[in-house]
Amino acid sequence: MSLFEILVFLAALSVPLTMMFVHDFRIARQAGVGVFELPAWFNRYCTLLVLTTVYGGIYYVLLMLYMHGYLDNNQSVNLYGRDDFFVPTACISTLSILLFGYILQADNAFYLASLRSGADQTVARRDLIFRTFRSVSIGQIAPGIFYPLSVSLWALHGAWLYNIYNIVMRASNQDLMPRVFFSGAVRMIAVLFASVLIYAVYQAMFKPYRESDGANSEALVVENRGAASMLVALALLTGFFPIQAVEITWQKLKSSEVMGAVFTPEATLSMSYIQGMNSFMRERLFEEGVVDIHQLATLGKRRDLLHSRIQNLVSDEQLNDWVDQAKLLLLIQQPELLLALRSMGVRGLKQLDQLVKPENSAQVEQLLLQADEKSGLRTFIQGYTLVPGTAEQSAQ
Repeated sequence: MSLFEILVFLAALSVPLTMMFVHDFRIARQAGVGVFELPAWFNRYCTLLVLTTVYGGIYYVLLMLYMHGYLDNNQSVNLYGRDDFFVPTACISTLSILLFGYILQADNAFYLASLRSGADQTVARRDLIFRTFRSVSIGQIAPGIFYPLSVSLWALHGAWLYNIYNIVMRASNQDLMPRVFFSGAVRMIAVLFASVLIYAVYQAMFKPYRESDGANSEALVVENRGAASMLVALALLTGFFPIQAVEITWQKLKSSEVMGAVFTPEATLSMSYIQGMNSFMRERLFEEGVVDIHQLATLGKRRDLLHSRIQNLVSDEQLNDWVDQAKLLLLIQQPELLLALRSMGVRGLKQLDQLVKPENSAQVEQLLLQADEKSGLRTFIQGYTLVPGTAEQSAQ
């Protein structure tokens, strides 16, 4: 790390530490004691410093390993120098320190109040480690609407772990570029909003928390322990897959009794229905601007440019297969219909055009007799064969 990078890193570290010191100074002044006379001050400050250093410093460590060839066994032709990675790495590192640091110092404020009141009888050092990953601090997503910051904390943990995984995988596949660090920073911001959305929906449906009835009215109490545990697991998965989590939550909202009458079904199926494409590749295509079935099916002249960017990950034949599947998915609205077509051996539009040729009419009729009437397969096949020139259009 250069001197300037070290100064940026230290400046970021100083923010959560300063916030906690200001809070401690106010408490110490009210109690008439010194800041360093407060309970467990050494453990609280050291833990905050060490954890935020790890959360933010890991990206500089990964960059150093990549630059020295440890992540790709010196197989990459480095088109980017260290200077190209400076701003993106500083961005994601600083953001990690600030986001994690804010939640951790807020939790330390609750921890300090618990120690001073004598309500917490456990050993300070041991309990602090537990609280680091539990986060008992409470925020507000709107006036009077309280929110457990543990949900955002675990979502950030998921995003942080995924960013590490993504950087290592992209480096080993000779596909690491500066914007990967920028996209990681955007992911960490996105999971904050996604975690709030998911908590709001989950709280409305399963009621894992309720507001405290005691002296501290600005607090939440676990009402349903099982639902609260599931919420933590869901928050962690949201960090790994924020886009998918929001999509699932949105679909759940649209299928509810209240919102179901307002929204109509989607015109096409999502990218998750394409066979042979995992979540990692969906994220990679998202970076290249291919976010839905329609864009994948209508790549046109952009297809060769896209393949040149991801050729270390996907073969030419595999990309052609995905495009062909996307063209078929443009015509389908129900997953049951897609399942029925695939049971007939139809994977993409080219196979469908081959199947509906006149010489295969007897085979098609036999397959339709075996198909479930509820799938709508017969109606779809009959409607598709009435469209002139479908085979020629798909070939083009």
